[in-house]
Order: sequence, then C-alpha cells, then structure tokens
Amino acid sequence: MSPLLIPVLGILVPIVIVPTALGLKHARLVRELEHAERMKALEVGRTLPQDEPWWSPAKVCVAIGAAVPIGSMVTAWMASESLGYKDEIWGMSTAVALSSLVCGSVLASKHFRHKAEAEALAASSAAYPAKARHDADAFDVVGTRG
Repeated sequence: MSPLLIPVLGILVPIVIVPTALGLKHARLVRELEHAERMKALEVGRTLPQDEPWWSPAKVCVAIGAAVPIGSMVTAWMASESLGYKDEIWGMSTAVALSSLVCGSVLASKHFRHKAEAEALAASSAAYPAKARHDADAFDVVGTRG
C-alpha cells in the first residue's frame, strides 16, 4: 500500500462531498420555491404553464383540421393509383377535407376565444377581488363571550 494513498483520499473526500451537499441543498431550495409558486397559483385560482396538458382542446381541433384533410387526400391518391382516376373518389375526398377543415377551424377558434376570455376574467378578478379576505376569528362574536 502506498503511503500517499491516505492523503490523496483525504483530499478527494471534500472534493466529492462538498459539491454533492451543495447540489442537494440547491435541489431542496428549488423544490421549496416551486412548491410556494404552485400553492400561490392554487390560492389565486390559476394554473402554472407546466401543469397544462400539451394536447389542449384547441390544439386537438387544429390537429383534426389539419390531419383529416391530409389523410383524406392521401387516401384518395392511393385509391386513384390502384383503381384509376375516378371523379367520385376525389369529390368525396374533397368534401371530407373541406368539412373537417371548416369544423376544426370553427371549434379551434371557439376554444382559443374561450381561453382568452377566461384569462381576461382571471386577470380582472385578480385586480378587483369580489370578496374581501379576512380572518373569521378576528371578529368578536356575541355567542363566544359566554
């Protein structure tokens, strides 16, 4: 065994332990701040951006309005390749594509408009709270005096 092994290990221990302890302390602080932010958002009645699902109803409507016409045209093209060109295939494909495009656009615009109205309402209600917050125990009630 080398006589330098103990001093080298003695130097390496703080090099490993100190950054690990500091990293764990920082992670705990980040968790506490995220918790405080989440609790404040719940208290105010808002959701945090990371809590919202990526597939919101408006995005689903946009995806339907985009994917169905593409799928309809691809299917019509594949049918035309195998059966030959037929007006009925392309006519129905165009009808399906247009109807899904219109319906998806209308539904998506309603969802986007509803989301904007909800955010505006939340902002206005945060600026002007409807009910004053107070501590119920701060008032002297006749029945509690005995």
